Amino acid sequence: MDAVQRVGSYLQVQDEEGCRHLLRVTAVQALSDTDPLRNETFITAAGRTIRVPQSLDAIVGLIAPGERLAPEAETAEAPWPF
Repeated sequence: MDAVQRVGSYLQVQDEEGCRHLLRVTAVQALSDTDPLRNETFITAAGRTIRVPQSLDAIVGLIAPGERLAPEAETAEAPWPF
């Protein structure tokens, strides 16, 4: 089983300790990589942060079907000139 699954308008999230959480998709406030390997993600919803063993790229598709992250080259900002 994947750590995060879409169930209607909810996300079923299983954290690294095996506890399950059911979150409204609209309650998700932030997604963050946990480390440079990008194989785990922090999901922040309703003021609580949950660490899940699934990549951010896989979770984005569950929250916003049909959307995907832009490649890093497109998202990298130019260095500040000062």
